[in-house]
Amino acid sequence: MRSLPLLLALAVAVSGCARFDDRLEDPFTPAAGPGMGAAPPSPPGAPTPPPTSRPGEPEPPAETGPCVDPDPAVIATCLELAVAVAGLGERALVAESTGGVKIVSADADPEQFGRVDPRSGRVAAVAPSPDFAQDRLVYLLVVGDGPTRVERLARGDAPRTVAELAPADSGGLAFVDDILTVGAGSEVVRFPTFTGIGRAEDPEVIGRDLGRIQALCPLGEDLFLSTVTDRGAAIRTPDRTVWTWPDQRSAGGCAASEGTLAIALPDAERVDTVQTAGGAARGQPEALAEGRYGRLTGLSVVGEGVLLAGTTNKDGASPVPTDDRAVILPQSGGGGEART
Repeated sequence: MRSLPLLLALAVAVSGCARFDDRLEDPFTPAAGPGMGAAPPSPPGAPTPPPTSRPGEPEPPAETGPCVDPDPAVIATCLELAVAVAGLGERALVAESTGGVKIVSADADPEQFGRVDPRSGRVAAVAPSPDFAQDRLVYLLVVGDGPTRVERLARGDAPRTVAELAPADSGGLAFVDDILTVGAGSEVVRFPTFTGIGRAEDPEVIGRDLGRIQALCPLGEDLFLSTVTDRGAAIRTPDRTVWTWPDQRSAGGCAASEGTLAIALPDAERVDTVQTAGGAARGQPEALAEGRYGRLTGLSVVGEGVLLAGTTNKDGASPVPTDDRAVILPQSGGGGEART
């Protein structure tokens, strides 16, 4: 585990020795790091943390190794293609296209949660159960040759297929107001009767002809999605387009929070955020981390004003030794230096 001084990542309310079985309630929040201001001050009356070393003593040497990234915004390294990410309170899930699912955090090395067999396809999306704190279940979407599959995964157990849809080469998955919702190809369906037990049956179509859906990003009862159409990359609802990028022909994950939408643009090597009001765009998109980490693909909100992104640089890009990575991106635009 690498040293984490001045980490631009997760301010974990539970101490670094907390176990995964503890409740996962506290959100990710950024601490000071390159390109950002100082971390918020402690509340009045809060104890002053002890110094890490005594005056005059040398600082401990920084950890080194093939999977140690010098950028403090990077919280996981040496992953396979990190195509999808999802917040878990103080931790997060990273789904690799090859089927691995890992738990990542700022204060520990990645932990293997489980694995699905994508067969001749690939994993495209990951989402924790709405009752993850109790049932510890994770859902994944597998696309490619053969039926599109929703797989349910419990730690230490074999995955189980809970739904099959028509074949598609892209898609997304989320729980929208606790209802399992799947985008496959150009269509979005939901399974309102699915309770997490048995198979998901009787899907309801809530959107068609939406381009090549890349990810779903819910906000309460509302659903947004990232897609690629003949007009370019776009972020939209099943009913209307919020913003289109005519010069972009690739899109990754998306993230929705109150007043802000975000989309990963892998070929442009950046994440764009769009301010919204009443579901409509307000102003021009703002670019985050452009050119810093390569192909940013997976994307999720992990705290107020904080995004988590996953890279896919091993897929035809120019990977650095620590790729692929999970990276914290504050929506104010902080992050590390440009990649070399």
